[in-house]
Amino acid sequence: MPIKKLLLALFIAAMIILYLAGGGEKYLDIHMYQDLYAASPLSTAAVFFLVFMIGTAFSLPVTAVMAISGGIVFGTLTGCVISLLSSTLGGTIALYSSRYLFHDLVSRRFAPQLDMVNKGVANEGAFFLFGLRMIPVIPFWGLNLLMGLTTMKVPVFMTATLLGMVPVMLILSYTGNELGEIESFSVAEVFTPGLILAMGLLASFPILARLLVRLLRARRKAGNE
Repeated sequence: MPIKKLLLALFIAAMIILYLAGGGEKYLDIHMYQDLYAASPLSTAAVFFLVFMIGTAFSLPVTAVMAISGGIVFGTLTGCVISLLSSTLGGTIALYSSRYLFHDLVSRRFAPQLDMVNKGVANEGAFFLFGLRMIPVIPFWGLNLLMGLTTMKVPVFMTATLLGMVPVMLILSYTGNELGEIESFSVAEVFTPGLILAMGLLASFPILARLLVRLLRARRKAGNE
């Protein structure tokens, strides 16, 4: 094993040991965050919003995990709204950083994807971004960076992102809400109708999203003719 990988593995192992030795496992308890929200809903929601927004702004791959966590803590609708707003604002910050700070770095790192995005934006504009949000061919964080290298206006980017992510965030938040209802990991607790539905939605969403985008694209073309 190369020395760099060995040192990284040792560092991660040391952090895990220190985390557990210091009682850090309590922060993995779902009920603790649910209790915090019940006791102080505005503060808990504000902290979650900031963490989600900052993680997205720094282009970390946290969107799905945070959206599911939001559903666990806040419930389906509240979690969905918080996740939509924080991911949209965080994505906008990432777009600005790509456009004005890291243009050369991003263009080199994602050269093939950038060509596809530029062609799509040139042909379909905001609808192209809307479709990619619903069908994540490019990860959420990567698409934010790539869109910063296009000429798309920020309000258009925010609108297409917000609308395109509604079904995604709703399904992820609903999944989190159902997971938050589990008291113990038994067959009866896990295989509830709600959780089975949530998993089915997650599994079938890429197919449903493609059908919806095709339908919207066909109507859009028919309206332009």
